[in-house]
Amino acid sequence: MKKENVIEKGMVAIKGITAMIPVLGGTLTSVWSDIDAIQAKRKHERLEEFYLSLEMEVQKIKEQINESYINQPDFLDVFEQTARHIVNERKEEKRILFRNILLSSITAKECSYDKTEKYLRILEQMNGLELLILRILQNPSEFNRQNGEKIKDPNAPTPGYRNLIIYTRTYFFIEMLSELLNAAQEDVAESIYYLESNRLIVDNVSLSKLQTNGHPIRTLEDKLTSKGKDLIAFIIR
Repeated sequence: MKKENVIEKGMVAIKGITAMIPVLGGTLTSVWSDIDAIQAKRKHERLEEFYLSLEMEVQKIKEQINESYINQPDFLDVFEQTARHIVNERKEEKRILFRNILLSSITAKECSYDKTEKYLRILEQMNGLELLILRILQNPSEFNRQNGEKIKDPNAPTPGYRNLIIYTRTYFFIEMLSELLNAAQEDVAESIYYLESNRLIVDNVSLSKLQTNGHPIRTLEDKLTSKGKDLIAFIIR
């Protein structure tokens, strides 16, 4: 895409967003001008992508926008931080998640600017494995189902047979999570440490285990903290 086309589409998006959130008018243009000065085509394209998708998403949620939140000077700082995170992020998935944090903050009934900035910083530092672990722990059974029951239930009934023996076994959190992720336990443990240090999952989860005659996936249940659940709600829309 030629730079001229990027600029044209970006400016159209700026006008559309400003029509719905007037307070952003100057900041949208300012960030665009800063990126324009860098002369980096890929950064222009990321910012254009953000502005265009933001215009579309804001159109959907404009009735839910918290006016008191967006009409404070601090909101402009939050928006500018979000835009710069997106411009500097190579991975599309994370760019979408940064945008989602902004959208969640402007539609929340109560949200502080400090909280939004904190979530942006946490997301910036997270890698793909850590993000995937949070997604899994949000609903382990559903993730397992969507991935073809990678973790099997040894006591699941077999068609045409009677289960004469019910096995009670002990399952370990790290082993179950590593199997579901198809990742080395060392890598999983390192990601778990980061998530624990940010209080997104419960303490000492790496040592947790479950003795059960039920489905092994239960070993992964109820491991997110309230902060972890809130962050997931902010980034997944």
